[in-house]
Amino acid sequence: MKNKKPLIGSNEYLILLAVTLAVISTTMNIFCMKSLSFGTPIILCDAGLIISWGVFLISNVITEVWEERTALQIVVFSAIVTFFIMVIARIIVYIPTLPEYYDQADAFSRIFSNGPRTIISSITAFLVGNYVNVHIIQKIKDALAKRDNRIFFFLRAAFSTLIGQLVDNALFMFMAFAPIGISVYEMSVLDIITAVLSGTVIELVVESCLVPFITIPLTGHIQKVIAREQA
Repeated sequence: MKNKKPLIGSNEYLILLAVTLAVISTTMNIFCMKSLSFGTPIILCDAGLIISWGVFLISNVITEVWEERTALQIVVFSAIVTFFIMVIARIIVYIPTLPEYYDQADAFSRIFSNGPRTIISSITAFLVGNYVNVHIIQKIKDALAKRDNRIFFFLRAAFSTLIGQLVDNALFMFMAFAPIGISVYEMSVLDIITAVLSGTVIELVVESCLVPFITIPLTGHIQKVIAREQA
């Protein structure tokens, strides 16, 4: 008796993950326009942190199931979608509106006030940070192929996230807000370092907590779906 065909196949899962990654990437760039401190100067980050962990979680799943090349292709796809949306939003800011809708237009322009420096910094950091994350998890996966259990899965996911998020956050913050006198809004080096470290630690803690409950079960489920498809 042949195995029943899954309701959702592996290709559909890949498409869902790719679309979700692109949506999270775009939303992060909107949320990042609000800074967060949680009432303490020790913690300083942007609101994109609330969902940024999802990027690395999804890319980790894709790398585990479909390998590095596919993961990087989807990262590039997400970056292109994000860049396109942010550029269109920036163009809309400059399109005139009727006087009675000035307050609405002003609010829109504040939310989508990402200038070219911020957009380029964000896309660059996203691409480099995710490349580092995917490359590291693939290398560790290959090195520990014979010891491929949940503990090592957790360790490589957490370590790749730590390095990838650190690179992502550092690149974005320094490229977008370094005090070099070319932008209206810039930050001190101390505030940038605080934001980089705070964001990286929070993202690492959140994803580490979710790896056993989302990353590992989802990866295992998709791998079983592929096995049934190939049976």
